[in-house]
Amino acid sequence: MSTIIDLGKLRFLWRGAYSAGSSYELNDVVAYGGNSYVYINTLASSGNLPDNTTFWSQMSDGLSLKGDWDAGTTYTIGDLVNVSGIVYKNKQTSTNNEPPNATYWDVFIEGFKYKGTWSSATAYKVNDVAIQNGVNYICIQNHTNQDPPSGAYWNVFAEGFNDTGNWSSATAYQVNDLANLNGIIYKATADNTNQEPPNASYWVQFAAGFNWTGDYNAATAYKINDITKVSGIQYRCKLASTGNEPPNNTYWEEYVQGYNQTGAWSNATSYKLNDIATLNGIQYRAKAAHSNVEPPNSTNWEIWVEGLKWTGDYNGSTAYKINDLAKLNADIYRCKAAVTGTEPPDATYWELYSQALFNKGTWTGSTAYKKNDVVQHLGQTYQASSSHTSTSSFLTDFNTTGLWLRLSSGQYYRGGYSDATDYFKNDLVTTGSAPNLNLYMSVSDHTSNGANITDAAEVAQWYLLISGQFTTSSDFLAKAFFYGTMG
Repeated sequence: MSTIIDLGKLRFLWRGAYSAGSSYELNDVVAYGGNSYVYINTLASSGNLPDNTTFWSQMSDGLSLKGDWDAGTTYTIGDLVNVSGIVYKNKQTSTNNEPPNATYWDVFIEGFKYKGTWSSATAYKVNDVAIQNGVNYICIQNHTNQDPPSGAYWNVFAEGFNDTGNWSSATAYQVNDLANLNGIIYKATADNTNQEPPNASYWVQFAAGFNWTGDYNAATAYKINDITKVSGIQYRCKLASTGNEPPNNTYWEEYVQGYNQTGAWSNATSYKLNDIATLNGIQYRAKAAHSNVEPPNSTNWEIWVEGLKWTGDYNGSTAYKINDLAKLNADIYRCKAAVTGTEPPDATYWELYSQALFNKGTWTGSTAYKKNDVVQHLGQTYQASSSHTSTSSFLTDFNTTGLWLRLSSGQYYRGGYSDATDYFKNDLVTTGSAPNLNLYMSVSDHTSNGANITDAAEVAQWYLLISGQFTTSSDFLAKAFFYGTMG
């Protein structure tokens, strides 16, 4: 007997997802539970699930993602469901068998499900993640109302911290709470209430910080890492204290070096370390706390900024201090040491700061001259080489005692020559009688010694400029200057 073969069934026909209401024939292919099945029975039928080997043969393994597990869903082999972040694979058709359940499910992908802040009302499942006081915990056993940390139900998943702000005695702190006290952040190591940090039984320092308290106040209760200021210096509290003013190495350490400008020095001021006071143009830094110790004083003060104080003309009744500047004539002197009544120049108390010349006009006898005074005498200019009181003879002061230095030389007509007279270099005199007058120029500073200019003792002191008639015309003066210059 021959067999009739349907040639159309010699190849596979894809029918899509299995449907219980559809009729399937030989070589029909369907998808079921993520797998592919081919219909193998020669008789067409419907309602036979693909896991029925009488009607179907599995062609390929596959998976079908079904989303979150649902008690009302019938799951088949290869279905994937999510429970608390873990993906399970079905290995036996089932309904209302929640994973984990080794009879029906295998773990396919290990995962986690974030549940937010822990709540006593939540039913937690394995691999649920909850946060408590900044720490993330992972559930290791299904449960409800088991507060982490609890080793039977939770493991630490990710270390974290819970910032609670400033520490308060009324707050119930839990492990890993962070609290700020005086600029330092502490981490709770055990649950506690009213256990003020630092307290090693309940707290560890988490982050060092500082608390600015402003100027030091003896009534303030300072705590570790408080920062206070005294005389421009900032100090950090090392140990809680009240009334222990810095500097004090037991309670304080210098944090930032600074300085406090107090203005002009006063004997009524109580100075502290690093106070800056000004005296006579000099700024001094206090080296130690003290009162009524005037600088300079090497024990209590050091020069901070060198300066000068202008006091004007020297006065014998003024009490001068270091770096005072005083003017005497045209010279300016700097005081080297405190002094009253010692006039400059004086090497012990004064040094020349600025030198200048002081014009005193025409020289006169019996006059007190100072060093660098400038005078004019008979057409010439002189500078005092030292302080002195002049005699009645300028020539004596100049030529004999060397009290003057000639700055500029000029010609001065002294009239007719006479004996026993002080003459200076370039003085002009006449001898004879009109119209036969001779003009002479002095070649040295001297006192004349001869009745006549031509006497043996005198003639060498003069130079004959013009012999003959003498005139007072401008032409003569020009020639006299010319000859004098040439001579």
